[in-house]
Amino acid sequence: MSETELKLSMTPANLDRAGGWLSTRGAVEQNEPLTLLNRYYDTPQGALNAERVALRVRSTGSGYIQTLKTRGHLQGAALARREWEWNRPDASLDLTLLANTPMADHPALTHLEPVFDTDFQRRVLMLDWSEQGQWARIECALDNGVIRASGQEQPLCELELELVDGDADILSRVATALTASVPALLNSISKAEQGYHLAGVGTPGEAVSGATPQAWLDALCQLWLWDDPCGWAHFLELHRELSDRAEATGAGDSYTQVTAALESAATQGESPREALTTMRGLAPLQLAVLT
Repeated sequence: MSETELKLSMTPANLDRAGGWLSTRGAVEQNEPLTLLNRYYDTPQGALNAERVALRVRSTGSGYIQTLKTRGHLQGAALARREWEWNRPDASLDLTLLANTPMADHPALTHLEPVFDTDFQRRVLMLDWSEQGQWARIECALDNGVIRASGQEQPLCELELELVDGDADILSRVATALTASVPALLNSISKAEQGYHLAGVGTPGEAVSGATPQAWLDALCQLWLWDDPCGWAHFLELHRELSDRAEATGAGDSYTQVTAALESAATQGESPREALTTMRGLAPLQLAVLT
């Protein structure tokens, strides 16, 4: 199967605000919040990660699910990727389930070991949204917890908007309306990629260059992932090349506002992770430029 989703990284306080915003727009909470414990597997050298594949086993409190995911590709601002899921009787990994997937008989499967864990609480709200003659049903997953790897721990706090039915363009419209009130970063970095980064598995990504919206998004999300204030200068060089694109999409004023905020954060040596998830206007600009 495939999934189409859009992900927003934010602070815990703003995640709560996002949940409130969704509720006032008619989103209905589904059951009680879930505590999800996830273990990801790969070779010590990160062979699966090198092919942008994630393999995990999740405990939901009422059972276990084994999942295989590809990294996917952007469709506008949303991310589309392939996914396979199987119910499991316990937390063990069953490689025979991969027989009908692209990973069947992959040589890396004989060298797998646990690499990192993601443990978080998930609230799920279902939202029906109609706009401009289009409609969509969206699963809104509010995830708040931690990623653990190599004796280290870092926060995980994000809102995933996943298309259940209807028009995928609605995802961007909902996200634009929400982030006009609640600051966030439109983030293309998956939980798996965050875990690999924390575990130090695989090779660092190459510096992104070029003035395409995709390159700009990749560079912005890498800046967030590495959280190194020294990265501001390189990103701002690329960001300034995007001014014509922003003007062409009607986001010129937003671009000017965000550019000033980015330059201020760089001058003050702020943490990119903190600055980008709390910067007003950033996510709406991302969505305008990408769609």
